[in-house]
Formats: sequence, C-alpha cells, structure tokens
Amino acid sequence: MQSTAKHAQVSTNYVVEVHYNLKDDNNELVDTTYDEDKPMVYIHGRRQMIAGFEREIAGAVVGDKRAFTVMPAEGYGLRNVNNTQRIPSKYLKHEGRLEAGKAIKVNTENGVVPGTIIKVGKFNVDVDMNHPLAGQNLHFEVEIMGIRKALDEEISHGHVHGEGGCNH
Repeated sequence: MQSTAKHAQVSTNYVVEVHYNLKDDNNELVDTTYDEDKPMVYIHGRRQMIAGFEREIAGAVVGDKRAFTVMPAEGYGLRNVNNTQRIPSKYLKHEGRLEAGKAIKVNTENGVVPGTIIKVGKFNVDVDMNHPLAGQNLHFEVEIMGIRKALDEEISHGHVHGEGGCNH
C-alpha cells in the first residue's frame, strides 16, 4: 500500500500499515509483525487498536519510526481478579486439550474474546477473562509503512478491504 495523498499523516479514517515489535517490561518480545513480513493494517480512529497506540502514532507519516510505552489504562486495562468465568468444558471442545495456563478464545455475547485457563475440572473450566496483556506496560517500536484514506465502504464495513475488495 502506498500513500494516496502526498505527505498523508496518520489520522482518523485513514488506513495505516505498520510494522511493530511489542515488548514487555523485561524486554521480552511479546508480538511482532516482522516474523511473517506482513505489516498490520487497520483503520485509524475506529477503535481497532488500543487507545495509547493510536495516540502515539497520530500525525506520523510514511517512513516514521517511533518507540513508545503504553500504560495499562490506555492499553488493555488493569487486571481484574474477579474477571473469571466457569464454563462447561463441552463449550470449549474446539480448543483441543484443556490445561491450566492455556490461552483460549471464548465466544461471548460481545463476540470472541481471549481468556486463559486457570483450572480444569471434570465438567467445567475456570477461565481468566482478562486480556493476557491486561495490567502490563506495552513497549512498542513502530514503523509506518503506508497510509491512505479509507474508502467509504471500508469505513461503513468497519474493516480494511484487500486488493480484490470485500468478499462478504
């Protein structure tokens, strides 16, 4: 993706293509887009990214490299020790072998959310429903690879469309 406007800046309703490294407080790599050499693409200002990430790259242009830390309040929030759910194991068959510490996806009335298994019983599984990165400082190194104005259709659909358009 190339910038469609000369000197386009990261701003609301622009499609942004970024590479990033995400590290924790121990300087351990948590996530990266460089492994697969596929930048992440999202529509800026549409709550597709955590608030602190969007705030830090607002105004950036193609080629900019930024390093910043996002505190929990602008990331995935603080950990809530009471944010657990007991789920009948029959509803988690799609996750394969269930064991404590395993990261899983849970279907909720608000869509699919990440969880971490705390305890596996005979019929039920206790799941920590906090985001795995809740309560953590997030240390980003970001490189802006492309910027373009989002298409009206992308804005109304709420996601970026690929080369051939949207297939839904």
